[in-house]
Amino acid sequence: MCEHDPRCTGADDLVGNAFAQIADGRWSVTGVYGDDTAPAVAYTTGLTEHRRPELLVTGLDPDLACRILDRAAELAVADRDLLGSRFLDGVVSPPHRLALLPAIDTVQMHVTRLLYGPDFLAVQLIWPDAHNRFPWESGYAHPASAQPLTGIPPLAA
Repeated sequence: MCEHDPRCTGADDLVGNAFAQIADGRWSVTGVYGDDTAPAVAYTTGLTEHRRPELLVTGLDPDLACRILDRAAELAVADRDLLGSRFLDGVVSPPHRLALLPAIDTVQMHVTRLLYGPDFLAVQLIWPDAHNRFPWESGYAHPASAQPLTGIPPLAA
């Protein structure tokens, strides 16, 4: 949401851009910079039109997160069953596996909520630490605040 961030110039027509992307058969990706009170978040709007859950990522630079989401969305649209597993491969290089977590809290997905209301399906893409551990696994290298989870994590093994 560029108009509220000093790193951006000019205003964004986020909803208009999302409508245009969706009308063109695609989806939009919105990135929101983090600050001292909340980490960055990025999310899709329009995968619902493809009968897929919307996607979100927390805690990554919006530029990187938006590239990850766009690639994951391409794969999800091409493969109906892709988001039905616990992990997603082929999105982040070197080959890092992303965990998939059904999102319960979608309050940060402002544009998506404006277009679809609060009742849409969403999946959070969870990034691992340098040792390929996820936030719910013992020894995860980052604090919980670095990548807030929007759903209930699986039980750690």
